[in-house]
Amino acid sequence: MQTRQWMVTHEWMVKPMSQREWIERRGMMVWIAEVFTSLGTGLYLVSLFMNNWWGMAVGWLIIMFLKLPIHLAYFGKPLRFFRTIPPFSNAWKTSWFARGILFTIFFSSFAFAQLVIRNPYFDFTPYLGAVEAPLYWAFAALGAIFALATGIYGGFIMNYCKSVPFWNTGILPVVFLLAGIADGFGLIMGIGLAGGDVNIASAEMWSRITLITNAFIIAVYIISANYTSAVASLSVKELIVGHVAAAFWGGIIVLGIIVPLAISVSSFYTGTEASSVMLITAIVCHTAGAFALKYCLLKVGIHRPILPKVSAY
Repeated sequence: MQTRQWMVTHEWMVKPMSQREWIERRGMMVWIAEVFTSLGTGLYLVSLFMNNWWGMAVGWLIIMFLKLPIHLAYFGKPLRFFRTIPPFSNAWKTSWFARGILFTIFFSSFAFAQLVIRNPYFDFTPYLGAVEAPLYWAFAALGAIFALATGIYGGFIMNYCKSVPFWNTGILPVVFLLAGIADGFGLIMGIGLAGGDVNIASAEMWSRITLITNAFIIAVYIISANYTSAVASLSVKELIVGHVAAAFWGGIIVLGIIVPLAISVSSFYTGTEASSVMLITAIVCHTAGAFALKYCLLKVGIHRPILPKVSAY
């Protein structure tokens, strides 16, 4: 007697499949928005650390006019973004996308108040009196907290995707955070070159530290992911020797780490600040590395099959 087939199997049920929703066609907006998230929040946090108003202002502008519009456009109906935030919705309880919008709104509000209080064009001290400094630092602290939350929530979005083992690790949000801070130190040097009163030597020193730290944490992330599961190992293979290898080695390793680090180390050993041309080269490479990092992480995301047996490509 012939056995009746009760279930039709599809390729995605038995074979690992690359995710395309967040990196191809419309999904490329997720990639670009996340890059601007890292650049904006990283620059803001670094500028707050170095007490540079212009850097904080540029970081805020990147979030408001580059990251946020692209992020909202991805949703399809940007004017309805209010439906993702309380009291209009409880989506923030279950959706990291909704939490990200909420974090961004809080960051933009607190950081804006901070920037207004200490802006270089109008002195509010005669009007605020003794509360001016406490008020400024209160908004600065809240701005920093929500800048951190805005900078790392993308890592939690990806980490929440249980079907993609390569993303399903607690190290990923740390990778996002440290990459953003490294990018921030690169961009703050650009603010200095534009006349923004930046201690470039100090920025270079911290850039060296964050670049080395980034290289280490990325290596730990890749090595640990390789032993997580067979599907995560496929992602690592795609990253190191597969279709994404050129973006990984050329974009992340060479442009994002080696070139800026070499320029910074050379100026350290010569005892002189790098020339404007070298600094601009380092900043451009930093930024290219930021785009390459997010691209690679999104591009090599591979869904594990529903059925337990994993077949190779």
